[in-house]
Amino acid sequence: MKLYIYLALFLMASFVVAQAQNPNSPDDQPNIQPKKLPKGATVPENQATPQGDTNKPLVGSAGPGESSSKDSMVDFNAQPKPKEPGPDEAKQYPFDPHRAVKDIEVGEFYLKKQNYRAALDRFTDALHYKPNDAIATYRLAQTLEKLDLSNQAYQSYQHYLEILPEGEYAKDARAAMQRIAPRLNANSTETEKQVAHDLEVGEVFLAQNKFEAAFGRFEEAVRLSPENPVACFRLAESLKGLQRLDEARLYYKKYLNMQPKGHDAGEARRQVEQINLVLGKERG
Repeated sequence: MKLYIYLALFLMASFVVAQAQNPNSPDDQPNIQPKKLPKGATVPENQATPQGDTNKPLVGSAGPGESSSKDSMVDFNAQPKPKEPGPDEAKQYPFDPHRAVKDIEVGEFYLKKQNYRAALDRFTDALHYKPNDAIATYRLAQTLEKLDLSNQAYQSYQHYLEILPEGEYAKDARAAMQRIAPRLNANSTETEKQVAHDLEVGEVFLAQNKFEAAFGRFEEAVRLSPENPVACFRLAESLKGLQRLDEARLYYKKYLNMQPKGHDAGEARRQVEQINLVLGKERG
């Protein structure tokens, strides 16, 4: 009898110890259901979401009334977008004479075809990969002269003579400099130099069909020199590329008013007529 009493006491003691070690057995756990949120509400980021909550927000989602995209936030402290650098300012080029030779060959082909912008792009590229190449320098000077960029052409002819004073094209280079000299302003101001640079860089952008970048350069040139006929014509060309035809026509006409018999007068008239046909407006 005593044995049964001792056994019963032992079992009761074991049960008490087990309950003390695990007070909340599965049967004793409260049945807690996740609290459902009102429609459209979200849980704050610093608040844990109960497992199984169907209203848990997606990672990165915003609260009510806020945008979930960082791109839609306006930065009022952002600086104005700078003018796109020119092709010679954008990157460093490795020395690659083989690439330069190929560029010169293609550039000469374009020069013969009177595709002066494409030629300008190629000769400029050649000089990136092989600075001071005499042939590329001379061909660049010829191209710049054809594009009415007299100051830059004169400088390139002069540079060729510095490289090869008695070179194959030395006589032609000197003759070209004498031909261009009367059109030069010997006392060019910093503004005039900036206009000349913008025109040259803009021409290269036009050759690459980068009309927005070309427009930026020519717009600045016209702002600095409103009565510059070359700048007006080039601005019209970039506006045409951007399909801003009404504005392009205005600058073609402005060029014609300044240079009715100019180098690009025939092309300007042709473009005005084409734009009139496209826009359905009367000739004039």
